[in-house]
Amino acid sequence: MTDVFDRLDDINLIPVIGGSLLRLSLKDKEILGKAYSPTNENSVIKLKNFLINPEYSARDFKKLTEEGNLLKDRIVFTDSGGLQEMRFGKLVKSPEEILKWQQKYSNIGFALDKIPFKVNKSLITGWTFDEINFDKYGEISKKRIHDALKVRTEYNNFKYYAIIQGINYDFYKRWKNIIDQPGIDGWCCKSPSDDPKDLVQTAGFVMSELDKPVHFLGVGKMTKTIVLIYMKKYFKHKISFDTNSYNVGSTGRAYYLPFSFNYRDFVISGGNVGVYTIGGETIDFGNFDFCSCEACNSIREIQLHHPEKYEEYIGPLISMHNLIYEVHTINYLKRIYKNGAKMRDFAKNVFNPKTAERTIKLFDFIDDVNKHGYEAAKEKWKHLFTKEIKTTRQGTLF
Repeated sequence: MTDVFDRLDDINLIPVIGGSLLRLSLKDKEILGKAYSPTNENSVIKLKNFLINPEYSARDFKKLTEEGNLLKDRIVFTDSGGLQEMRFGKLVKSPEEILKWQQKYSNIGFALDKIPFKVNKSLITGWTFDEINFDKYGEISKKRIHDALKVRTEYNNFKYYAIIQGINYDFYKRWKNIIDQPGIDGWCCKSPSDDPKDLVQTAGFVMSELDKPVHFLGVGKMTKTIVLIYMKKYFKHKISFDTNSYNVGSTGRAYYLPFSFNYRDFVISGGNVGVYTIGGETIDFGNFDFCSCEACNSIREIQLHHPEKYEEYIGPLISMHNLIYEVHTINYLKRIYKNGAKMRDFAKNVFNPKTAERTIKLFDFIDDVNKHGYEAAKEKWKHLFTKEIKTTRQGTLF
C-alpha cells in the first residue's frame, strides 16, 4: 500500500466536509442520472481530499464509508474533537477511542490535546489564553498523545499529527518541546487570530523550527491562504490547510462571482433566485449562464427539469461552486508559488490596493525570515504586526 505522504501534493487544500454537504452525501438522490455528493465516486463534482470532525460526523461518515460510495483514492483528514472538553467540561471520547476511530476511517488524524484557553464570559463566543496553566496543559497533552499512540497499529496508510498550541513563536516552541515524542508524523499549527499578519508569524515559526509535514488549521480566506502558499517555497515538507469558507453557499446563499478576483460575495435569496445588493435592490440571476462549472450546470438542470428540488439542492450546490472557484485558484497558485514576481502580480490583481500592498509586505517578511532568521525579520517588520493576541474565537482553537 502506498504511503499517505506519497499521495499528497506539496500543497494541499483540505475542504471541511460537514453540515449540508455531508447530509447531501447521505441522502444523495440520483437526479438526471447524476450524483451530486462531492465525496461520491460517481459524483459530477469530486473531492479527493477532505476533513471531517469525528465529534460531529462520526456516525454519518461511518455510514458513508460502509456504503462503499466514497472515492477510492481519497485522503481523509480527521479533526481531534478537542473542543468537546471546552463545550462539555469533560472528555466525551478518550484519546485512545479517537485514534482508533481515526485510524479506521481516515488517513491523517489530529491528536487530542488539552487546549490552553479558558472560557471568556465577556464574549458571546470566545476564549482567553490561559498563560498560567500553559505548561500544565502541555504535559496533559503529552500524556494524551502517549496514551493514544499505544493503540496505534497502522503506520503506512495512517499518519498522526500533533497540534502545536500557543499565541506566538515562543509559546509555540515551548509547547512543541513539551509534547514532542516518537510516533508523531506531522504537526498542526494555527494563527491566534483571523488576521494574515498573525498567521505569517506562525508561518515563520514553521519555517524555522519544524521538520515534518504541517497542516494549518482553520485557514479559510484567500488573504491567509496565499501567505502559506508563498511560504512553501522555503519549507521542504508538504503542507495542507483546511477551509470551510466556501460553505457560505449553504449557510447564507453567498455566491462567489467566477469573474471577480476581489472575492466579493453576492447573496442569493432563499425563495427566489436573486442578488441582494448593498442598497437592497434585487437582481435576477436567471439560470446562472455566467458560469459553466459543474455545480452551476447542475443548478440549471434542476431548475429546468426538477424545480421542486431547487430549494433542497441550491445551497449545497452554491457551496460546491464556491469550492470549485477556490480549488481552481489554488491550483494556479501551486503552479506559480516559487516565482515571487508572479505571486506579487497575482496579489495586485486579486485584492484591493490596500490589501495587496499588505500582502506583498508579508511576502517580504517571509523572504527575510528565510534570509536572516525569524528574530531579525520580526524586528525589521515590527510595525506590521498587531499587539499580542490573547483572546480568540472558536474557529482558531481547532
